[in-house]
Amino acid sequence: MPSPQDSPVPYVPPADVAEARRVQEELRSRVDLVGPGPAAPATVAGLDVAYGQDGDLLAAAVTVLDAATLDVVDEAVCVGRPAFPYVPGLFAFREMPALLAALDRLTTRPELLVCDGHGLAHPRRFGLACHLGLVTGLPTIGVGKTPLVGTWTGPGPG
Repeated sequence: MPSPQDSPVPYVPPADVAEARRVQEELRSRVDLVGPGPAAPATVAGLDVAYGQDGDLLAAAVTVLDAATLDVVDEAVCVGRPAFPYVPGLFAFREMPALLAALDRLTTRPELLVCDGHGLAHPRRFGLACHLGLVTGLPTIGVGKTPLVGTWTGPGPG
């Protein structure tokens, strides 16, 4: 989450891989892990990006739900091209412009974002969720499907 005293960080596309890594290192310290966030958000948005078969096109989708009823309140899609080459650990730079464009098309500003991407569980502790939270100024939770580093064991039998 961004710190309350901080304003949202503008998104600036990096020129290359080295600059993208520098941006992650520089912005990591601005992530607020203990701030209050919304106690009971009224709206929650889910964000994801899908790629065409050849990987040349993408569609970024945002769906906003009423947190109490889970009814769809708003939704938006942005179709475009990946903004950055595929580089493990730099996914935010590939997807962020399309996700921001989809968020801009909403008529309802969500109070919490849940995105398909890592937050702190990232080699530089600054994945897509952290970056998206700083750029939008909204509390953001990342749900990464694939571990980027380390090993893990699934839960045992229940």
